[in-house]
Amino acid sequence: MSTTYLAGFHAGSGHTFLDGFREWLIVQVDGGNNLVWEALVFMLAFPGETMRSLHARMDDERNVVVVRTLFDALERFLDDRDGRLGGKDMIRADYETWLSRQSWSRPSHRPCDHGQ
Repeated sequence: MSTTYLAGFHAGSGHTFLDGFREWLIVQVDGGNNLVWEALVFMLAFPGETMRSLHARMDDERNVVVVRTLFDALERFLDDRDGRLGGKDMIRADYETWLSRQSWSRPSHRPCDHGQ
């Protein structure tokens, strides 16, 4: 329910409220570039667990942990983004730096033999 509220708030803000949140979370969890921010919050709440095990073992107690993690992360993100000069640009730069360190994000530099 919290994620639905935040998604609605984000939409109502012209899609600016959570701008950069996913990228910020990716840097925090050091992974999950293929995931939506909701899944990244699960990873932040329970480091080292797979998404399958997280969903299979979700109960009220673990849900409380996820919701607390979500709002703690959101507060830290907003502090980083809005609480410092150029915060949005710094979040983007941090994400780009993280991305550049991933072996899968760099193009191969093998010479093309053009079928020879």
